[in-house]
Amino acid sequence: MVTHTQSAGATASRAEPSLTYQPNVDICDLGAEVLFVADIPGAHADGISVTFDDGVLDVQASVPVRDFSGRSVLQEYGIGGYRRSFRLGDGFDASQIAADYTKGVLTIHVPRLAAVRPRTVEVKAG
Repeated sequence: MVTHTQSAGATASRAEPSLTYQPNVDICDLGAEVLFVADIPGAHADGISVTFDDGVLDVQASVPVRDFSGRSVLQEYGIGGYRRSFRLGDGFDASQIAADYTKGVLTIHVPRLAAVRPRTVEVKAG
């Protein structure tokens, strides 16, 4: 079972002048693993942190400030970072979690421990 641990929306932090946004995330249970796909536009792979501690998957990303040489006419992207947490509970293999970031999309594979993976039992005729 996956439980989201933060409320929706952007939040301001008193220690930081920028906002923290929650990325949109799709979650898919594939049986042997749970797949997370998060939109994190503007980040760089080296600015993304994925941790799994005490059953909680935590995703954080910093987005560098866009520095344009001309006068800004319209700026719709907010400046800030991203953070989202999910409580997964027990039964996952933290040592095998893998993540990749391509074209603004972060994909995280969280495999289940072999002992708790769903399986089909063959029924033999007697």
